[in-house]
Amino acid sequence: MRVFVAVDPGAELLAKAGDLLRELSPRAPSAKWVEPAGLHITLAFMGEIGEERLPLVIAAAGSVAAFHRPLTLRIEKGGAFGTRRRPRVLWLGVGGAVGALTAIHRDLEQTLSMSTGYVPEDRPFEPHLTLARSRDPRGDPALDACAQAIGNVDFGETRIEEIIVYQSEMTPKGARYTALARVPLEGIGNPEPGR
Repeated sequence: MRVFVAVDPGAELLAKAGDLLRELSPRAPSAKWVEPAGLHITLAFMGEIGEERLPLVIAAAGSVAAFHRPLTLRIEKGGAFGTRRRPRVLWLGVGGAVGALTAIHRDLEQTLSMSTGYVPEDRPFEPHLTLARSRDPRGDPALDACAQAIGNVDFGETRIEEIIVYQSEMTPKGARYTALARVPLEGIGNPEPGR
């Protein structure tokens, strides 16, 4: 099974993002657009794992969530990964308590690597919501215009109260995400450290 661990931006923000996706998608019709319900901020992408390892992933998420408190993020300022002329990924940025989110990500990667053999990605953690991906591995010039259009968006704040372990299944209509476990953030540290 294909598994990842993430946080969900909440129903109100997903509705706003859905409106934005409907507005932008005609500008880059060749891109692969994410369904609004599938928007999330990935903390750790496990990839393909055996079903017997799933309880270890859920336990790791639970132990990290028990240590960290809920936090408030701000979804704002979109952009793109890749070159300006041929972006590969269109995204919305994350502000607010990014330090607290980064601490959760760091602790999760460490716990997963100790308990499951997970190998963390060799790049800095950049929390974001992926809106679209280029179907062409060289990038999609039309995504640049979309990135310019969302450079100053501000969807406001969203409260993050849980970590979610998801299964990702590829279908002809794109990826379908199923929540396998939800673990509440309930740590006893300072409220929203890193804000």
